[in-house]
Amino acid sequence: MKQPLDLMFDPWLKAESAYLNAIVEQITEMFLQAPLKDTTKRRRQPKADQVERVRSVVSAIIANLVRYHTGRHKGEQLAIPAGHPKAASRYERKGFNQLRPIVTIMAKNGLAIVSPAFKNRRMGLEADGWLLKALHQAPITPKDLGKAEGEEILWLSARTGRNEFGQKLPQEHINYADTEETLKLRREVEEINDFLNTQDITLDGEPQGTIRLTRRFLLRSPMDPHEFKLHGRLYGGFWQNLKRERRGGLRINGEPIADLDFTSMFPQLAYAKVGLEPPDGDLYAVPGLEKHRAGVKAGFSALLSVSSDMKKLPSEVKEVLPEGWTASRFKAEIGEKHPALVPLFGKDTGSDLMFTESRILLLVLRGLMEKEVAALPMHDGIMVAVSSVEISKAAMKEAAREVTGRGLEVIWKA
Repeated sequence: MKQPLDLMFDPWLKAESAYLNAIVEQITEMFLQAPLKDTTKRRRQPKADQVERVRSVVSAIIANLVRYHTGRHKGEQLAIPAGHPKAASRYERKGFNQLRPIVTIMAKNGLAIVSPAFKNRRMGLEADGWLLKALHQAPITPKDLGKAEGEEILWLSARTGRNEFGQKLPQEHINYADTEETLKLRREVEEINDFLNTQDITLDGEPQGTIRLTRRFLLRSPMDPHEFKLHGRLYGGFWQNLKRERRGGLRINGEPIADLDFTSMFPQLAYAKVGLEPPDGDLYAVPGLEKHRAGVKAGFSALLSVSSDMKKLPSEVKEVLPEGWTASRFKAEIGEKHPALVPLFGKDTGSDLMFTESRILLLVLRGLMEKEVAALPMHDGIMVAVSSVEISKAAMKEAAREVTGRGLEVIWKA
């Protein structure tokens, strides 16, 4: 069975509204006045910068608890780091070595429940007592939460291998040095963020908080040169995890959205990589799996993404395929339909294809931005106002042709 996902603590989130900031002030004062461990020492008046650091951490805690208790998310628990604070890097927010002590004081005062650490990596956190009631009493909207300045939007992470049970270990964030390339890549995302934040983007009639997309690149090993040539997808848009039925509540400048998608993006990019044209028809149509297209899509992606021969179907693939389908059977059926792509299976090609995909999406977003068209990126498509469908479809085909040498089909998903 698939393990439930955690809602990870975001240290860059902050409380914005007067109501939430009043709560922040109460808890900040509570922490600063908490009894000292050494009762023989006298508490000194805290300096202004210390007060501000504590206030920033408390603000982030309250904002994350709001997101957890009143938002719609997939996380089973709000997870905070269980270990010691990491060494300073471009990804860490300064002053957050106070996170654990503040959470501990909140728990002692009946305002928080802290669950035991899972594998010594993260602990669960939830509000309790009057704080929980306060978070539910007021009508809190996404606009009541904001983002602190200084968050890194250009990420570079490296794989760190697997443990003795074959499970993937957490990726390591790479504290790279800036170059002309990284400055350019960061500037591109910043310009997209700045533009989207000038647009009126609502969900179910409610304005949303600050949009801060990040672009995330990958290294296959921490020892690899610091290059930005793998993965590269955009993350952080509130719309990216919305279930399909909720997307109907999205509005861009007052208009309903159109969900535009590149058809069969991954196999299309794989064929472009080997320099061949794909066969006609649905590239995910496999005999016996006509009613399980989502499973075929996930399994196809897995074949291209694993770095060795796939002996077992990933659990998320097996769950959506009919009984009796094994990795060898699935691989044989896909190989029969796409013999030209078999040399790519088990070669960790997926990260390369994602990078190509991300280049296309960045071109689309920037091209539409120049035409004053707001587009919300998914990974293999965009969402735009219905009045912008035709200009957006043309931009998508043009970007695909520029990157891959061929125009990819675009559909408007119902």
